[in-house]
Amino acid sequence: MEALLLGEQMAVGLIIQFSGVDAAKYDAILKEAGLKGKKAVWPAGIISHAAGPTADGWCVVDVWSSRAQFDKFLSKRLKPAFDRAGGMPEPHVTTFQIHNKYHRV
Repeated sequence: MEALLLGEQMAVGLIIQFSGVDAAKYDAILKEAGLKGKKAVWPAGIISHAAGPTADGWCVVDVWSSRAQFDKFLSKRLKPAFDRAGGMPEPHVTTFQIHNKYHRV
């Protein structure tokens, strides 16, 4: 099996772990980034997003159509949302190429 291609681009997974972050901070970031509520607008390129608490903070697991699309979202919307919400600690990020995926409908 080869890595998952979406169009001409290689899909990418990101595991992003933040120490000391809780649900309230995560929800504030979602609001500031325009990703919360009935008028939420998720960015082009996001395939899936999941997030929740860990023993020492918060973990986000994303799948994107490409790393370039994630990087664009990070610079244009996410980093400014971090600033507006009072900042975020530097995360530990693990990136990997998507080899296989399953999605229950």
